[in-house]
Amino acid sequence: MEIKQLRTFLAVANARSFLGAANALYISRQAVSKTVTQLEDELGTELFVRNQNGAMLTPAGIFFYPRAVSLVAEFDKIVAEMREMDHTYRPKIQLCLSLGIFSLYARRLSAYAVKHRLEMDLQFRGCLDADCSAMLTDRRADAILTFTTQTSRASDQTLLLESPVLLFARRDRIGMDAAQVQEQPLLLYTGGWDHCLWWPEAPRPTDQACSDLEYLCSLLREGQGILPLPDVLASSVRDYAEPIETELHPEPCRIYFSTLYPTYYNAITNDLLASVYRDVLSEPPETRR
Repeated sequence: MEIKQLRTFLAVANARSFLGAANALYISRQAVSKTVTQLEDELGTELFVRNQNGAMLTPAGIFFYPRAVSLVAEFDKIVAEMREMDHTYRPKIQLCLSLGIFSLYARRLSAYAVKHRLEMDLQFRGCLDADCSAMLTDRRADAILTFTTQTSRASDQTLLLESPVLLFARRDRIGMDAAQVQEQPLLLYTGGWDHCLWWPEAPRPTDQACSDLEYLCSLLREGQGILPLPDVLASSVRDYAEPIETELHPEPCRIYFSTLYPTYYNAITNDLLASVYRDVLSEPPETRR
């Protein structure tokens, strides 16, 4: 079935005449008759009763008429949209990263976005780990990178990375014994939650817990405590701090890549998300030692 056949059918139906349709379409009566016959053969039914007074719709033709009108209107709408569209259009992919993770992947994502700028508009932003789930389920992000698994049944997730968590102290405090270590305040990163993401115990009154990892690193630099930090994130403190031996054993740090189920996306978006995961996120991030 071709759009030309539908237009010819509608012209005959509206004019109630093959000759009238031919005049409206600026083609011969024979061409109109041939086109309608081809359409009837394809549909397997007669659409018109032909007589000396013109052409009248059959019951099948009456049934087909509004559907033909709808198909032609939709076709014309698509053609108009394509002619008016911005031909620089690129699908937009929004990736939200927990602030603690942002530094690990930002450079690689930026390079990937530049390399594929003609294929997609890759945008990424940082937010608190506790806010990532809402960003995904509210469709404000197409995918998220977080330290925590997502509880929503609407999300799919992949473990990207697992890293041991070390206890870092300023270098001039490395010689502390076990009792001194226990007396030191802990600098606990929470990511917007009410607990440290990899510390199994509740903080003590002397500990400092917050969602600003840079602030906690500044306290570590000033010697105001010891910082449980995933080894994968430790490049930011290794210039002035080192891990200490202790009987305290934080939970490993895990980083997850989460998306909604593929049914929430069109095929293009789903393929682009798979491309970002495969080419950027599936390899461990490069960290400076």
